[in-house]
Amino acid sequence: MELIYSFTVALFLTIALMPVLIRFSAQLQLVDAPTVDRKLHDKVMPRSGGLAIILGVFIPLAFLLAMDGYIPYLFIGSGIIILFGLLDDRIELNYQWKLFGQSLAVIVVMMGGIVIHQIPFFGLEAMPNWISWPLTFIFLLGVINGVNFSDGLDGLAAGMSLLALATIAILATVVEDQNVALISLTVIGGILGFLRFNTFPAKIFMGDAGSQFLGFITACLAIVVTQSESSALNTFLPVIILGLPILDILQVVPVRIKKGLPLPGPDKEHFHHQLVKLEFKHHEVVAIIYVLQILMMSGAYLLRFESDIALFSFYMVYLLVVLGALYMAHRVGWRVRGPQLETFSRERRNLLFRKIGWVYHYSAQIVQVVLILFFIVVPLLITDIAFQFSIAAMLLAFAFAVLGFVFKSASALLARVACYSVSVFLVYLASMHIQNPSYLNYIDIFLAVLAAFLMLSIRMSRQEQFRLDTQDLLILLMVVIVPQLPLNISEDLAVSEMALRLAVLMYACEFLLAREDGKHFKYLSMGSVFSFFIISMTTYITL
Repeated sequence: MELIYSFTVALFLTIALMPVLIRFSAQLQLVDAPTVDRKLHDKVMPRSGGLAIILGVFIPLAFLLAMDGYIPYLFIGSGIIILFGLLDDRIELNYQWKLFGQSLAVIVVMMGGIVIHQIPFFGLEAMPNWISWPLTFIFLLGVINGVNFSDGLDGLAAGMSLLALATIAILATVVEDQNVALISLTVIGGILGFLRFNTFPAKIFMGDAGSQFLGFITACLAIVVTQSESSALNTFLPVIILGLPILDILQVVPVRIKKGLPLPGPDKEHFHHQLVKLEFKHHEVVAIIYVLQILMMSGAYLLRFESDIALFSFYMVYLLVVLGALYMAHRVGWRVRGPQLETFSRERRNLLFRKIGWVYHYSAQIVQVVLILFFIVVPLLITDIAFQFSIAAMLLAFAFAVLGFVFKSASALLARVACYSVSVFLVYLASMHIQNPSYLNYIDIFLAVLAAFLMLSIRMSRQEQFRLDTQDLLILLMVVIVPQLPLNISEDLAVSEMALRLAVLMYACEFLLAREDGKHFKYLSMGSVFSFFIISMTTYITL
């Protein structure tokens, strides 16, 4: 329960703080101006998002974590990283001061016991401090800067960190390390709240305070979960979990040396910049790196108990394939969008879309009718629901009806809450209390067709009203992958299937609610209220 509580508090606290920090970023002197040497944005942006993540994370953790062992040192080290990061966000520290702050934070956590004692290929014997301390220092410093370097595109550093922390949380659950699981999931909650405002096109950046904190906390947790005496995990795993930031450093250092650039300092030679030079679009670059990170995290999980040579070989092959493909693409001058290919593809798309032009004009009306039909029919297929559900549905029907009548100015918010609430009710009840199991197959086919139509409608509208972004990719992957893992989830709950059904319904709701004309708010609210009423009476009116 603590895990869910901490994650939820971090998520909603970060979301609540974000608009405030966006508004007052100029007064806090936390803004990011575009520059020629590194930045890819073209206007002044708030970079106070890291503060929201930090506050959202540490407020629940301060109440839930016992201040013993390495925990106080981790808090103090994080405080140092955050302090120097905020100074850098305000006054642009030179690289000597940055390294000083990072080094100070790293030394603090090493004093607290976060040290790489067991080194791959050297057995289970603890290494002497004169080996383990410098190795830990280099690893932590490298990851901090690697994650910081990756913070060049909207949602990139945050998404990569989220996937790494999700892997750490899963590994912590496997070895029953409650503290690491709690910290990881809390930081994930903060990141998800931040991504709501940072996914392309971003409204706010996390700044150096946020990116350095994420790199620092992720690297520290990766060491803790693999180095504890009770852990059977391979000690090479931190390199895999933080493999992409390390890869970025490995590929950018030779480029800087070749061009005679200083190793520290801003440039446009990082991994994501190299993909941009191949003419991938902003969101495509982020999606590609997410997929590469997912492949790396999958390798980390699948090889968690394997030998050192197996993990080392996996990482070497990964590096050779990714960096080799990047090198060859630049060497031969390959570009993802040649002018002739782009013109040909556009003409084919336009020809197809002209044949189904009705989708553009009537997609919203079709989705609305289909969604309300789902809300009305599915309750009739449910049976044997608990009395508490009937009472809750009746109360919600009454509450939304009254609120809709009284607060007409908040129709969009009420429609969203009502739609989301009834979707959760219907997905759970249909999954657990359907009259005939075959009905559930029909519901899944219905939702699959709806999902396909939604994707076509979004593409046809050229994302004028609603767009899918890289955060949706993260959500989809978590929905599909996490329930498949051995995390002691009840066997009675088909979590993955339920989550996919819920995702389709919520995206359908958002597709309608994102339209500025507001025509659909009233009908969605009425459909939701009517659905709740049918659920409350389902014992008497089921088919």
